[in-house]
Amino acid sequence: MACFPDDGYEPEKELNSCLSVCGKESISFLQTEQIFITQLNELHKLISLPVLKEKISNSDSLIQNLKEIIVYHQSIHSGIISGKNSLTSIGTDLPSHLEKWSSYWRMVGMELNELQKSSSLHEDNESIYSRLCEPFSLISKFEGIFQNLCDAMPENENYRATLEAIQEIFDAIMFKTSLPQNALKLLRIQRLLINRQPKIFSPTRILLKEGCLYKVNYRKKKTKNMALILFDDFLLICKIRNKSFGWHIEDSLRCYALLPLHVCSVNFASGGSSVKGNLFKVNCWNISYLLMSKVPGDVQSWIQTLQSAIRRCKASCTDVIPNRNYYKKKKSNWLSSNCSWFF
Repeated sequence: MACFPDDGYEPEKELNSCLSVCGKESISFLQTEQIFITQLNELHKLISLPVLKEKISNSDSLIQNLKEIIVYHQSIHSGIISGKNSLTSIGTDLPSHLEKWSSYWRMVGMELNELQKSSSLHEDNESIYSRLCEPFSLISKFEGIFQNLCDAMPENENYRATLEAIQEIFDAIMFKTSLPQNALKLLRIQRLLINRQPKIFSPTRILLKEGCLYKVNYRKKKTKNMALILFDDFLLICKIRNKSFGWHIEDSLRCYALLPLHVCSVNFASGGSSVKGNLFKVNCWNISYLLMSKVPGDVQSWIQTLQSAIRRCKASCTDVIPNRNYYKKKKSNWLSSNCSWFF
């Protein structure tokens, strides 16, 4: 929806609509900021504990950096409430401060990894990692707010610039968190695949996310448990051949579909009253896969990670895309072959 379309528009109606979106997103921004500040304060309390402060090198600097991040977010929160700040003015500085938070997040994460290697973390480690990851998950909330503003006002360059900067930060974080022990993870998944097909191991391939979801077939009124494995260049969907499937059981998965990300899109989907979970759809050319999760928040996580991977893949894809007719010829084998023809 554009604020002032060229033809047949009603200025007052369109203006009210845009103002309504700005009002809603301002409230959403305030709510997100309040949660963000609360989570940062909880992390600050945890890291400031003497028992942990003594274990972390350069802890005083980390604590001071976190305090500065908290002060900034408190200032923009109070600024919106007082009317001193708007989403437009905040959007100018917000990406750089989120980048500062992501750098801090990586630094603390590395410190915790070192402590874990030396067995210095015991019962506290899960609580610390949880406190560290909670604020990170809200970056996608900020992205959603500015995405909605861009949808309502596509000609607003400030909102667009803020959105793209936040997306770039989120994509970089998603990519970098997947690097540790990536080769070992690829080898583990390769062993899960029956006959070791398709060949997924590559020095440059990054594993981003893995999990089990239901593939929904409305026509047959059936759901089937499937394993989804997301890499930085394709999404692998597998049938689970072993009823007692676990991520440690070899020869448990058979390739069902392999979807190159540079031709994929993903979006939420609605379901009928018979659906006992949340849905989303992955589209690859003229083929769609309707997927469901019964775990709260799981669909949101999958969509955010897929969108991030798709953006990054499209931005870096320089290869010539094969003739679409080639894939049409292969469609009959798409679901039944070992999918190795994609490589």
